[in-house]
Amino acid sequence: MKIFLDSNIWLRFFLQDIQKQYESVVELLSQIESGRFKSYTSSLIFMEVNFILEKVYKLKRDEVFDLFVRIQSVRGLTIIEKTNLKLSLEYYKQYNLKFPDCLIASQLPSNTTLISFDEELSKIKEIVVKKPQEIKL
Repeated sequence: MKIFLDSNIWLRFFLQDIQKQYESVVELLSQIESGRFKSYTSSLIFMEVNFILEKVYKLKRDEVFDLFVRIQSVRGLTIIEKTNLKLSLEYYKQYNLKFPDCLIASQLPSNTTLISFDEELSKIKEIVVKKPQEIKL
């Protein structure tokens, strides 16, 4: 199974602020590292995580950098760099979502499930969105 990890997955892991979500993310990351899933995230996810950690949680740049190194070190994780602007704009117009979410949805490789706690993303009918605990391990 192919999965794409949204920014809130990484935030729950690093912040450990919502215990049940943190536990489900830890289990999912363990499964990724064991080779159970082909996993992806993207440079856009890094941008969102950076903004939230620095502006909302007031982490210092060095702290955020260290967290980014941890993301990059997850075994079997592929970082996607490309977006599909045309598809993003279609999602933006059709589903009335935040544009960054539309950009992220446009990055999903075919037959990939978006793993997120953001229920708004389920509005996009062309993709499958699940929470970590909904993934059959």
